[in-house]
Amino acid sequence: MTPLVILGCGYVGSRIARAALAAGRTVRVCARSTPRLTPLGELGAEVKYVDAGVPKHFVTVLSGLAGATVIYSIPPTSALPPGQAMRSALQAAYGAGAACFIYFSSSGLYGPDPDDEIWVDEDTPLAHQDAAMKNVIADEEMITGSQFARLRTVILRLAPVYGPGRGVRERLRKETYRILDDGQHTISRIHVDDVVRVVFAAEERAPAKSIYLVADDEPTTQGEYAKWLTDRMSIPLPPSRLIHEPGAQKVAHRNRRIRNAKLKRELEVELRYPSFREGEAAIEAEETATT
Repeated sequence: MTPLVILGCGYVGSRIARAALAAGRTVRVCARSTPRLTPLGELGAEVKYVDAGVPKHFVTVLSGLAGATVIYSIPPTSALPPGQAMRSALQAAYGAGAACFIYFSSSGLYGPDPDDEIWVDEDTPLAHQDAAMKNVIADEEMITGSQFARLRTVILRLAPVYGPGRGVRERLRKETYRILDDGQHTISRIHVDDVVRVVFAAEERAPAKSIYLVADDEPTTQGEYAKWLTDRMSIPLPPSRLIHEPGAQKVAHRNRRIRNAKLKRELEVELRYPSFREGEAAIEAEETATT
């Protein structure tokens, strides 16, 4: 079976690692904070330390697993010029004989201001003037410009990921969630277990230098989502605030209506949670099973 290396194994990576280990695959998980990877090590994963700010680390953690799939899930580092860490990871993956390189990019590349009427897809122009996303764009450009023909690269632009222990439900519990502009703006999202399904489908079917937006089937307004979920949890709606309030810093809103047609067509993915309703019900079921 194809070995799997996860660079920057956090919330999503851990879910992928568990699924791969359950399938009997060799899995290597890498992060700067290795103690939090101990549960994966106990399940049989190889645990390695990696710091994207030290490029030579990539050579070490990727060696010895020829033919592997590499998942890059490390946020851009400010310790290096934009794109340099990505270039080093690509070179190390190619040198180690990896077969596939999957990058977790962001669906927030289309501008920091809400635009509730448009749908975005893989052909929608990126907002290159958005300074907060310049490093993500640089990482994507490093991948699309790569000349390592033997290394098949795939970019997955993830919508905000939710699941057990993460997302709006957790922020409501912590009372840190705020509705923007009375909840009128549209949001997309993706359940963590559907991300896992997309990753394995991309590993198997995605052509070289492909890009996919990863979101569920049903964009909704923030207000609709919050109202449904707070009713479900029997708690009051959180307060609302303006995106730009006098004397306060403007809040970026990069979410959009995401069209996932290319993802479903080319990767033949059937989402387990096509809307937040199925996804939130699954979270409740998992939480009940573990209490």
